[in-house]
Amino acid sequence: MPSSTTPPERLLRNPTFVVAQLHRVGREDLEGVLAAEGLNLRTHWILCCLEEPGELSQKQLADVLGVDRSDMVRLLDDLEKRGFVARTKNAKDRRKHVLSLTSAGRQVRERSDELVEKASDQLYGNLSAKERRSLQRLVLKALGLPKKYATPPT
Repeated sequence: MPSSTTPPERLLRNPTFVVAQLHRVGREDLEGVLAAEGLNLRTHWILCCLEEPGELSQKQLADVLGVDRSDMVRLLDDLEKRGFVARTKNAKDRRKHVLSLTSAGRQVRERSDELVEKASDQLYGNLSAKERRSLQRLVLKALGLPKKYATPPT
């Protein structure tokens, strides 16, 4: 293989490879900007999930994000210790906990949103707004998810 850092043509023609490369570069950039605030991408995702209406258990949150349950416990322990997340007993099943975002957690989530948006603007800087929406729509379609999520919320 040549000493160049450009992958071979065979890989560049493979959609799975190029999407994986985009993911790798994006994740590295996002982790870098979030680390400056004492966060990481998974904690940002958790805070975003808990902002949505409805009750979520630790298990449900781990399943939604594809995070190992023991890792989820560790992440939530840290967020709870920092005052961003509250765990309360589920009124219907006392063995389970319901997760909620605290007001401090909401503020941190708003800040992390700003950082993620800024890093995303840099990552997708070579794309127009229309191309970004098209990319989002295509990825959603490939995942079998509704294209309505490709437009910004109102």
